[in-house]
Amino acid sequence: MADKNIPMSGFSSLAIHAGHQTDSAYSHLTPIYATSTFVYDNAEQGMRRFSGEEKGFIYSRWGNPTSAEAENKIAAMETFGLLNEMGEPLQVKGYLQASGMAAISTMLLSNLKAGDKILSHYSLYGGTQDIMNSLLPNLNMEGIIEDLRDLNKTEEALKKNPSIKLIYLETPANPTIQCVDIEEIAKLARKYGKLIACDNTFATPYLQQPFRYGVDFVVHSTTKFLNGHGTSIGGIFMGRDLNFMKGRAYKIYKLIGGNSNPFDAFMLINGMKTLELRMERHCHNAMEVAGFLESHRAVAKVNYNGLASHPDHYTAMKQMRHPGAMLSFELKGGLQSGINFMNRLKMCTRTVSLGTCDTLLSHPASMTHYSVPKEQREKYGITDGLIRMSVGMENIQDILVDLDQALQ
Repeated sequence: MADKNIPMSGFSSLAIHAGHQTDSAYSHLTPIYATSTFVYDNAEQGMRRFSGEEKGFIYSRWGNPTSAEAENKIAAMETFGLLNEMGEPLQVKGYLQASGMAAISTMLLSNLKAGDKILSHYSLYGGTQDIMNSLLPNLNMEGIIEDLRDLNKTEEALKKNPSIKLIYLETPANPTIQCVDIEEIAKLARKYGKLIACDNTFATPYLQQPFRYGVDFVVHSTTKFLNGHGTSIGGIFMGRDLNFMKGRAYKIYKLIGGNSNPFDAFMLINGMKTLELRMERHCHNAMEVAGFLESHRAVAKVNYNGLASHPDHYTAMKQMRHPGAMLSFELKGGLQSGINFMNRLKMCTRTVSLGTCDTLLSHPASMTHYSVPKEQREKYGITDGLIRMSVGMENIQDILVDLDQALQ
């Protein structure tokens, strides 16, 4: 049997082979280990497993072979080509979760206690914003929102609020595609002794590697581009402090019970094998769509990092391989124009979520950010006429023709 644990020079090779361990039956593809528990040869082995003296699986809420392969594959992609302070390959640990929200929740509860504060920015995913607004205050924790693109304001917030424990980034952000400079924010985090986490869902590890710039934690909704086909829900929480991840974080992960399941992990593993190929096509199409929309008479504004007109274009190009597959645009006619446009779509799909092979369009004000107060939404650039678009892999001319007829 070939040894898969050799250094690989290409991202696609890693996406296909990384994390795979040959099972006892020599299955070509990763089996779905649909079992709640695992057995022991004898009582002594069980004792060694529970004490941590011997590695091995115990209970699928605590870990499962199918989930473990997905965790290891994502960790390998997020650290591809990266070295630690000792000049050795960077190692991180991840836990596959039932959803992206479970991953975010596990990360927060692993790191925060009553009295702690989080510093973040506007235009976050609606669920994350809702955690800040609704959940954390009940736990005597506070979310502070600042424009983290302004490093002076960021540093001032850190000086003014010594109780800040964690800086939380989402870049590109949902749905304005705002970007923050991961490297510069990470420098401030180290200067003031703060932890820093980054949601890398929109970019994927193919386009952006936050660990490269010194972040402590990375989270993903694996539902999106990593799976790539809309066939399962999932998330992952990764950290570079292995002692913390195997200690405190693992305990919280087990106690909350937000683990993934073997079937969703299996679908994720197979989806990730084509990540590089898919992202290349997604990004090519997105650039074409953004240029088309920017020159369209019905469109007031286009938010896409690949356009020089986007205020964060330089930042995105500094830390991303390509500008990505996500964009948003505002129609001149406001809410009614947005409704009319969505109703006229023929090929493109009206739905929330993102990252599937087909082009998806949604209306944030009434969908993903419905729970965010209108005044707050508009302050963050999420207007009633804003349309979010996950550009798919269809023939580009077919996408443009559908958009054009819907914009008439």
